[in-house]
Amino acid sequence: MDFYTLSYVESLAVGGQTWGFIILVTVLLALLVLGVQVLRNGLTSRYRDLMVILSLIVVFFLGLEYQEYNRMKTYSEDSSRMAQFLHSFSTEQSVPSAQLAVNSLKIRNGMILKVNDIYYEVQFNPEFSTYTITRVYKVSSTDRIHDKADVLP
Repeated sequence: MDFYTLSYVESLAVGGQTWGFIILVTVLLALLVLGVQVLRNGLTSRYRDLMVILSLIVVFFLGLEYQEYNRMKTYSEDSSRMAQFLHSFSTEQSVPSAQLAVNSLKIRNGMILKVNDIYYEVQFNPEFSTYTITRVYKVSSTDRIHDKADVLP
């Protein structure tokens, strides 16, 4: 079973996508240069076809960036809620946050919380504002713990 530490969850909330942005800016600059060439040489020049192709590439990249933005926003919200829950649990139960791990990156009913070598099932109310924990036991003793060092930059 995979478990994720608090530092891993918090690192997901701040991740970013820079390569897509760099490519988009490069294509926009190329589009600007071609636009200047088209204005200087007129609409009948050979640059017109390149401008249409680059415009379509820009629209494609804008769609990809919007999709990535929505995905990162969802991950960030889920990670923030999970981090808030783990901090709350750590404070309420007087357990160091380094000893906590969960088997889900998103708050949900029935997720497993690992405190040292003790496992709990977490149930939330419909608003996810309160929770109850029940001790559970595992069939298999194999755990993989994902920590902040596992996250690629």
